[in-house]
Amino acid sequence: MKSFNEYRGTNGYPLQNNVELIENVGYETDQVEIGSTMYTLEVADNYNLISNGLSGRQIIPQKTGMLFVMPKQGIQEFWMKGCNVNMDIIFINEDNEIVNLHRMVIERDKMLSETDMQYEKTLKKYSSEMPARYAIEIPSGDITRLGLRVGDMINIER
Repeated sequence: MKSFNEYRGTNGYPLQNNVELIENVGYETDQVEIGSTMYTLEVADNYNLISNGLSGRQIIPQKTGMLFVMPKQGIQEFWMKGCNVNMDIIFINEDNEIVNLHRMVIERDKMLSETDMQYEKTLKKYSSEMPARYAIEIPSGDITRLGLRVGDMINIER
């Protein structure tokens, strides 16, 4: 998957707006109001898209991110394998209520002496801790900037 940095205008300059930038990645997008801010979110709604998430990205532009639509509500766990940028994650249940929030940080690289399994065991897991159907990853610091808390509502129409 290409990083946002690889999607630039034909003149070599960055695209001018985040919506144009995210639309060029090729995912379906949804507009979701988080706090009082409208976000353009890429939608990950199948195994491959959910597995890849935002890994490999060099940036997450402001007011963008990814909406993960899980096959069913349950305890969800995410990690930062292959992620190059810190980000925030919001877990939301089927009733559109925030059930947990985390700031996720970049993990160390896998050492040559480690197997994939050994490395994956060292990665921090970020859990919904309560049943969740959706997860939203957004730029690091946005949870605090928006003043989001467990119990707040985010309307996801799916």
